[in-house]
Amino acid sequence: MLKAIKNIRRLNNTKLLIISNDDYEASISDDFKDFRQAKTLKDGLELAVSSQFDIVVIDTDLKDASFYETCSELSSIAPNLPKIVISGSSKEGDIITSINVGAYTILSKPIRMMDLKLATIMCLNQTKRGDKIEFDQGIYFDEYRDQFFRAGGVLIDFTRLEKSFLKLLIAKKNEVIDYDTIKDVVWKGKDMSIYTMRNIVNKIRQKTYYEIIKNQSNRGYTIDIIKGN
Repeated sequence: MLKAIKNIRRLNNTKLLIISNDDYEASISDDFKDFRQAKTLKDGLELAVSSQFDIVVIDTDLKDASFYETCSELSSIAPNLPKIVISGSSKEGDIITSINVGAYTILSKPIRMMDLKLATIMCLNQTKRGDKIEFDQGIYFDEYRDQFFRAGGVLIDFTRLEKSFLKLLIAKKNEVIDYDTIKDVVWKGKDMSIYTMRNIVNKIRQKTYYEIIKNQSNRGYTIDIIKGN
């Protein structure tokens, strides 16, 4: 029972994107935290970049683009976004493409909403996309994968020091972290100057946004978390 409740809660907290010419909004929009549908490849790509979705459902029968083109474009901008494929045919090429892009499963149309919900829950459980720590501008930290991402699942390429710095601020998000603590944890007690620390902060800001790290009047730093554990 507890596992079922947990799965229902996970579904209700899921942000779902569907790219399909068929209309699904009326039948499933109330079951997810955030549901968006795009009926063209262009609109789908724009949504994937601008919003932080947990999973995308891709229709093989999109009118304005081939299934291969849709998957290729989507994978290039959101490579880590889990995928479910829906199809009205059983073309071998579509099956091969689905496998190559790492789709969790293929559902035959017309799809039953219960099948889509179950596939979504099972896909999320398998990829272990748990609660994320969210920042402004769609940036988030996935604790399970131990990585930072932009909206759409685009990996942010932090160095080891940059990531360690951010993770320390996250772990002590309600505290001002002083320079000595940062030196001990991030630099393992090794000698480093305040200018080196400021350089790391500037690089993190350049890769994300300026306000993600806040300087607290020469006492240390805090982090700008919107939502998370």
